[in-house]
Amino acid sequence: MLVSFQLLTIGSAITLLGAKPVEAGNVLPQSSPAWLNHVAVPTAGVVKQVPRPDQFQTGDLKPVDLDLSMYPEILKQPPVNHPEVQAVVKAIDWNKVPKIAPRIVKDWTFDIKSYDSDTDKDCWWSATSCKTPKADYLPEDIYYCPRAGDWGLNYDDGPYKMMYPTSDQDKLYDQPRFYNYLVANNMQRATLFFVGSNVAKFPDAAQRALNNGHTICSHTWSHPQMTSLTNEEVVAQLYWTHRAIKQVLGITPKCWRPPYGDVDDRVRAIAHQMGMRTILWDQDSYDWNMVGGQSGGKLQPAEVHAFFQKWIDNAKLGNDTRGHITLEHESSKNTIDVAEKWLPKLQETFNVMPIHQCINDVHPYWEQAFTYPSSSDKGNGKGSVLVGVKSSASNIQIQGVMVVLAMMLACLLGQ
Repeated sequence: MLVSFQLLTIGSAITLLGAKPVEAGNVLPQSSPAWLNHVAVPTAGVVKQVPRPDQFQTGDLKPVDLDLSMYPEILKQPPVNHPEVQAVVKAIDWNKVPKIAPRIVKDWTFDIKSYDSDTDKDCWWSATSCKTPKADYLPEDIYYCPRAGDWGLNYDDGPYKMMYPTSDQDKLYDQPRFYNYLVANNMQRATLFFVGSNVAKFPDAAQRALNNGHTICSHTWSHPQMTSLTNEEVVAQLYWTHRAIKQVLGITPKCWRPPYGDVDDRVRAIAHQMGMRTILWDQDSYDWNMVGGQSGGKLQPAEVHAFFQKWIDNAKLGNDTRGHITLEHESSKNTIDVAEKWLPKLQETFNVMPIHQCINDVHPYWEQAFTYPSSSDKGNGKGSVLVGVKSSASNIQIQGVMVVLAMMLACLLGQ
């Protein structure tokens, strides 16, 4: 009886201290994508399991050959009639994909006024920031770290190299600059949301990222507003990204992030059946909206810096009740400057780690040979989940665990 009690309470303690629980109930089961079985994986140049920090690489990249003629046009919507795309279309149970029409977009702007945001029957993030699907067979989106003090470090749109440089000056911020910077700053690892076109165009940089312990997720082939696409166009975006990642890196991610956060239950359901869970964010750095950026932004760098300072100040004041997943990018000189400026300051305040570590998911790929650190492993930085937190779930949970441990000790002493 005592043994059973100990196992139960230890399990409860792990649950209390761990990440967001895995959804059960009606969630549609997933399986490793069989439609990628024909893709040849690299035999050299890339790790086959999570590398140790002393194996991280710096310096120049090694050339990687990839036949781009096997892929769709770079940064364009892939055609839907390709046999490989159609094989995925046939593998999906379309009865488990909500019948939602593609959204209308004009000049990159959605017609949100005509959508009933009050009922939000489609859980459309662009309209309502909804992250809990209305379809009960889909899991909730991941968008924060459960434990106060954790910072789920992540960057979108990589691997970064200027697609069409006109001078050597254009290349100063090309990878591996930023990946080398992360190694130099406490061997920092992050979750990287890769655009499929960039993986195909810059396979050498993609391999460096995996070889340096970063966790790789999908960010579509050409970065479109996903809810504006047809079902088959959604499949094509996700398929070609998965194919490029599999061929270049030898892995099959279980994670993706919709560009601009644009997702609804239809798109979620397609991604889910293709083996991926949706990851969003709870804080936006707006680094993508800086003046001089690729998107013609409106914010001065000082305004973006102010967001980071506010988040650090809030943590030091004990205002955080959970950890954070903050939207950042490796998509331009400006965004990389921001990332490099603030990483050391974040490490002084937070436990900085990849998203999958903070949510306690040690297997972010379908390939089980890759086992990443868990939430019980320390992240990088001087921050503590206990220091400065006034009222958080983490404090309550840890106090509960201490009570459980005290009860267990009392039982043992009473034998």
